[in-house]
Amino acid sequence: MATQIIDDTPKTKKKKKSGIGDILKPLNSEYGKVAPGWGTTPLMGIMMALFAVFLVVILELYNSSVLLDGVSVSW
Repeated sequence: MATQIIDDTPKTKKKKKSGIGDILKPLNSEYGKVAPGWGTTPLMGIMMALFAVFLVVILELYNSSVLLDGVSVSW
């Protein structure tokens, strides 16, 4: 016995437009475009490494592993 599927969804969907969408549309105009080569990946890697060093320094200061002259740790 065959089964009949009834689809009640409309065939055409109307997109809702908003004022903020019209303002933000130019910011999304380059969606999907990729720069050839590595681009800014090395710069991002350097910045991530520097941030990791910064976090390690903060952790060592908090842990009192590094003591600085004239800086009292009283937390």
